[in-house]
Amino acid sequence: MRVIILLIWAAMLVPVASAQETLTMAALKEADYMKGKRSFQGRCSACHTLAADSGDIAGPNLWEVFSRTAGGKESFDYSETLARADFVWSPDRLDAWLADPEGYLPGNIMGIPEAVPERDRANLISFMLIETGAVDWPRPEAAFADAQTDKSKPPSERFPSFWNHLMYNTVRYRWEDESAGENFRFDIYFMTDGSVLSNQKRLNGFWRINSKDFFCYALQGMPVGVGSMVECFPVAAMAIPRFSEELWTSKPQGAVKLHGGIQPGRPDWVEIGASPP
Repeated sequence: MRVIILLIWAAMLVPVASAQETLTMAALKEADYMKGKRSFQGRCSACHTLAADSGDIAGPNLWEVFSRTAGGKESFDYSETLARADFVWSPDRLDAWLADPEGYLPGNIMGIPEAVPERDRANLISFMLIETGAVDWPRPEAAFADAQTDKSKPPSERFPSFWNHLMYNTVRYRWEDESAGENFRFDIYFMTDGSVLSNQKRLNGFWRINSKDFFCYALQGMPVGVGSMVECFPVAAMAIPRFSEELWTSKPQGAVKLHGGIQPGRPDWVEIGASPP
């Protein structure tokens, strides 16, 4: 009995690691670049850019992120939690962060719907090391081959997951402008013919996918701000189905914060092309 008790007590002392225990540079160099790219596009690109000449969006630009202190990019307004951080990002720290963002730095506001699974993190971090200038490993020769994207095909065939996710569900927004005292909620519905409908009777718009595979849309007839707005985001950013009241935040005008999320399904009036009730 004593032996059993001691074994149980010893097991209780062993921490359960949420991050990967072995993340060597050798392992990262052998990781799958294209899987990492797809993970970044699907999970991160709606909020972060990577290139040296790219700007901040909902999250900071990540160029040279592996040589800077967390919360240390001067042009970006971080949460208090990250602003107080005093460590430099490394692959191991990023691995732990992506495994449990809230648990790793309680109080941060990085809005991802779920932790990144262990099977995806090494590929994702390896891709980021290359694209943020942290290593000189070569990209795979086929990484950006034209054959990967046949632009002669319609979007429904080129981006089936994105298409089914965005064209058949409800996109829910909350327009927040504290200085103007505005807090406006509205739903929009991207239609397969390129139009945009809304549950607000005078609000409508249109969308298109540009040559760089960004989904761009325009809204007009809004009862807030200047009455209209235009936004673009990478198609890949919405390729993984996610449902939540608020999944991302953008800044379409001045001090405005536009919180967006996706709800499953649509009202019947949208499906038959009628007007909102």
